[in-house]
Amino acid sequence: MEDEEIELRDYINVLVRWKKLIIGLTVIAMLVTGLLSYFVLPKEYEATTTFLVSNPQISTTNQLSTLYDQATNPINFISNPSIETYSQLVKDPSFLSTIISENGFSKELTPEILSKKINVTNPKNSNLIVVSVSLNDPEKAYKIAKMIGEKFPKYAQDLNKADMSWLVTYIENQLQETSKDLETKEKVYKDSLSTFVSDILNTAKQELQKKETAYVIEASKLATDELNLALTNLIKATSDYQSFLATPDNITVLTNEINVRLSEFTNYQSKLSDLKISIETNHAKLADLVSQISKESQFITLTQSVADSQFLTQLVQDNPNFKELVHLQMESTQLNPLYEQLKSNIASLKATLAEITSEQREVQNMSTQTLNEIYSLQKKLSEKQVTLEKLQKNLDLARDDYSNAFSHYGDYSTMLSLNTGGLLARIPTLKSRQEQLISLKRELDEAQANYNIAFSIYKDNSALGNIDIGGLIALNPTLKEDQLKYLSLKRELSLAQQKYDLLKTSYSQAKILGTMNIENIKLALGPIVPEKPVGPHKLLNVAIAGIATLFFSILLAFFLEYMQGSNGKKEEKA
Repeated sequence: MEDEEIELRDYINVLVRWKKLIIGLTVIAMLVTGLLSYFVLPKEYEATTTFLVSNPQISTTNQLSTLYDQATNPINFISNPSIETYSQLVKDPSFLSTIISENGFSKELTPEILSKKINVTNPKNSNLIVVSVSLNDPEKAYKIAKMIGEKFPKYAQDLNKADMSWLVTYIENQLQETSKDLETKEKVYKDSLSTFVSDILNTAKQELQKKETAYVIEASKLATDELNLALTNLIKATSDYQSFLATPDNITVLTNEINVRLSEFTNYQSKLSDLKISIETNHAKLADLVSQISKESQFITLTQSVADSQFLTQLVQDNPNFKELVHLQMESTQLNPLYEQLKSNIASLKATLAEITSEQREVQNMSTQTLNEIYSLQKKLSEKQVTLEKLQKNLDLARDDYSNAFSHYGDYSTMLSLNTGGLLARIPTLKSRQEQLISLKRELDEAQANYNIAFSIYKDNSALGNIDIGGLIALNPTLKEDQLKYLSLKRELSLAQQKYDLLKTSYSQAKILGTMNIENIKLALGPIVPEKPVGPHKLLNVAIAGIATLFFSILLAFFLEYMQGSNGKKEEKA
């Protein structure tokens, strides 16, 4: 910090030591500049002319693009020149030469000198062009500004006509060249298009024929093989069915035998039912007799008096000694006749039941044997029926297979469904070949679709403009590349046609514009004779001279200080 204060103090000391030189040079420069500005430099007077531009062009272009734009848009560029264009035209040497000669200033001014004295400005966001003429003589400045205001609109209009005449010739030459170029491109385009669409159609046709041949051959072979196999199966199934029906123990014979056995079994069952009823009846009778006999005694005791016996009664009557015995009672035991009768009936009934039961067992055995025979016959019949049903199903299936195969043979398209049935659904080899046929048909359909697209392109070339048109163009890289070339040629032809049409329209417009008097710039405000000079700026000149000399004097002071310091160091060393 102390070093900085020392350096700043040294600088101030230098300025203080050389202050006379600095002040003196500055004052002298200001005095000289003031004397020159007030007494030596001539006064300048400025006269101003203002023009109004109708719809000027805002953007600017380079020369090549402007030339092409003028050829294709003559109305815009002739009727709407840019403000920059007008600014350049005001300072055009040929125009300024006319202004100088008509005012009689040829000896005093030249177009180059006058061009430097003219300042053209454009107020921001306006259609105005302000032309300022700065000269030492106010009358000359006024006359030149007035003459510019009078002559420049007509000069610009004449230039427009001259430009239009040149532009008509230019457009005409361009139109001829464009016409030749259009004819060449059109011929190349048509030749390329004809070749391209023919190649597409021929390629699609060949591919279609190839796929169709492959499909028909495979479909014919598959349908023929299926029909032959179905016919073989049908003959075998028919033979097996008929052979089975011709066997001795066929279903009809077995059915009749079963019916006979069923009749016998029914009779046995009826007889068993009668025997059962008889047994049940006898058992009921036997139970009743057993119940009765259980209530009776085998022996019975009888009580008798003498009076009840005729013999004793007679004896008593004959023997008076036995009169007291008349009222005597006696008991006697004897077999119960009812019991004996019931016992006999029970024995007889049991014998009858034994006979009936024996007969029942015999009938039951015969019924069981008959039933077993019926079961055996029914089982055999069931097996025969199962076999017959199986043979019948095989025969029906063989007939269906033959019917399907015959329909497939008559119409190949019926084989294109995986659910078509028949042998194609059951034989793995045929099913595999059917899947191959479906694949071939799919390829054939694609080839047909490609051919349809190619034929539509052949009939209507506009479809080629679609990049995603599909068909062979999307599959064949060569055709895709040819399509891109075609689109490129078509684009070039379209651009050439557009250019030709545009130039043709521009040519007509330019010829019409060449006969019109278009006034795009008009005098908005004329000049007045300047009374006060606009230059030189005396005080500004003095201020600039004083500031510039002040900085120069300060630099000179430091330089002199440096030189003195260097000389003092040399003397000390010496």
